[in-house]
Amino acid sequence: MFKKYAKNFLEKEVSLPHNTATLPESSFFDTHEEVTTLIAQEVTIKGELTFTTSLRIDGIFEGELISSGTLIVGPTGFVKANINLQEAFISGTVEGDITVTERLVLRGRASVTGTITAPIISVDEGVSIVGQMRIASAPAAPETPDEPTGLVF
Repeated sequence: MFKKYAKNFLEKEVSLPHNTATLPESSFFDTHEEVTTLIAQEVTIKGELTFTTSLRIDGIFEGELISSGTLIVGPTGFVKANINLQEAFISGTVEGDITVTERLVLRGRASVTGTITAPIISVDEGVSIVGQMRIASAPAAPETPDEPTGLVF
């Protein structure tokens, strides 16, 4: 009636994850970085937010987002802001202009209203975009020629 387990089975340590949210291995965001900051579902934040690593929004954010890192807007996330950052993975709703220096990935039922500027954009079937898209390469560094240009007499 009762099963007997080996003593070492019951004494195994259980390791709990550390206090950062991670994306599942099968994540549709194509990134395996840890999320260092999380705005959870049912949380609303208003204002200007700057960060250097990664931010995931599953709640509501209104204001301005500036970063040299990565933004993830989950399926329940709502952002009403102008966004300037390195890269973004969006599957929720964004109202405002999005400018990224590397790539923008729009997945699932993402909805974007505003102007999008990015060198690389990936869009899934079912994504809604209302506004303009500007596919522009990252700003190039000004060239400094070794020799003077123009005609030499």
